[in-house]
Amino acid sequence: MKVLRGILAASVFFEVSCALFPPSGSVSEQVNYWLDKQEYGKAMDVVATLQEHPDPEVSDPQTLQDKISDQSLRYEQQVIIEADKALAKEDWRSALDLYQEAMERLPTSKKLKEGQQQLEKKQQASLAKLQLDLLVSQGEAVYNELLINQQVAATNPKDWLVKYKLDSKADEAAKLANELAEYGRRGLAEGDMALAKRTLPLAAKLSSAPDIKTAYDRYRQLQDEEDVRAAEEQERIVVEEEQKQKSQRKVYEKQIKKKQKVVVARNQDLGDDLLTEFKNAYAEGRFADALQLRQKLVKLNYDNAEFQGLSGDLSNNIAKHVKHLTDIGTQHYSRQQYEQALQKWQEAQALDPQNEQLKAHVERAAKVLEKLKNLKHKQEVEVEPAATPLK
Repeated sequence: MKVLRGILAASVFFEVSCALFPPSGSVSEQVNYWLDKQEYGKAMDVVATLQEHPDPEVSDPQTLQDKISDQSLRYEQQVIIEADKALAKEDWRSALDLYQEAMERLPTSKKLKEGQQQLEKKQQASLAKLQLDLLVSQGEAVYNELLINQQVAATNPKDWLVKYKLDSKADEAAKLANELAEYGRRGLAEGDMALAKRTLPLAAKLSSAPDIKTAYDRYRQLQDEEDVRAAEEQERIVVEEEQKQKSQRKVYEKQIKKKQKVVVARNQDLGDDLLTEFKNAYAEGRFADALQLRQKLVKLNYDNAEFQGLSGDLSNNIAKHVKHLTDIGTQHYSRQQYEQALQKWQEAQALDPQNEQLKAHVERAAKVLEKLKNLKHKQEVEVEPAATPLK
């Protein structure tokens, strides 16, 4: 049994020795040994000894130093990434263990040290928040219990046990109120209104102590000032937005007016050309062409005194010409010259399409011509000679 214990002890000692002391060999072998175990600090120590005890087998110590730096840099980045992942899952233990182990392997790393310090700050901030959450939760619960105890005491004022419980709850409430007020005063001092808002109103409900009331009144004053500033800021934003929109509208209206001027100028040039054509058509008695040109000028909003005058004259002359064509058509119709009558009435209708009388004339003439055509066709069929029989 003693022999077995001795063997086990020797085995454990051998394993520990191998872990603490690298195998004897060249500097490169020792560096590789520690790098394989991710003991970057020890690998650096091996290279550092070359300054005091140069090794003729190591012609370029800088190469070893760069190798260690490259691997340690990748190790630093990997640790930081893994720690951030653990922290994202709120796995504080894993994140802290990663940095602790990494600092043991690479104690000279500034990045790891900074990362560990930031993690510890986050840990402390998280703990402080949780402690405050717990305190607020306790305060709200005690306040509700205090209200119930006060109602019980008011209902049963002669019960000494009820009064004792009320006094005990009031003492507990006062204690919590002092702790909450301490947070609130710190919030006021540091300008943390969110912290003050969360703690001082509750503290004031739990206790009517003068110092707590003073802190609460100060909070209310600052909160009112903050509300005023917020309202003024909101009003300023609204005014600035209105001014911005007004300025944008002015720019837009200016652009629209500029475009309108361009369109008006272009329409004016086009109108001048159309006016020349209009005048020629009117002078030559081409009233249908003149009407089309007048319509185009009206669509262009062509502003010209001469055009306005000629337009009125054209309407009068067209009315006379329509009457003249109508009368001629009527004469042809009375002479049973239906095709000539239809032609004249259609010419008049083209100039005055809203004329109901002309519409009726045209329809009547068209029907007469259709009847005549059908009658002629019937007569031609009746007088057609019979087919010659085959011999």
